[in-house]
Amino acid sequence: MAIGEKLWAGKAKTMGMTIKGLTAEGVSLEATWMAQLMGDGRAKGIDGAMTYSGMIMMGPNGAGWSHGQGMFNIMSGDMAVVKGSGFGKVEDMKGKSVGLMSFMTMAPKLAWLNSVVALVTLVGDPMWTEFDVEIWEWK
Repeated sequence: MAIGEKLWAGKAKTMGMTIKGLTAEGVSLEATWMAQLMGDGRAKGIDGAMTYSGMIMMGPNGAGWSHGQGMFNIMSGDMAVVKGSGFGKVEDMKGKSVGLMSFMTMAPKLAWLNSVVALVTLVGDPMWTEFDVEIWEWK
């Protein structure tokens, strides 16, 4: 398998973060972010806003796993839901994360998303308040 073409890119902001628990393994957090995404390649012209919430288990070293879900509202009025999992860390004074995302939609013109698995990268400030999002098709 290989990375295919870039589908979306944009800017995101964390809308809220809540500590859900503390253990010897680390901190459990719930975070929600919102991104304005512009379509590229196969998704050219499919622009919109993605709202995503996830649970993060962050270890004492600041690295952690996340699992979440969200919705992608397209400017045309169509919508897709998303599910994802990823791994993030802080390195060189930047927050970095990579993960996989899948889509589900009933919109006929977005039906191709139902079979897409996407590779998602997030890079931003070390506190995850603002970051860049890129979504690539995974072939």
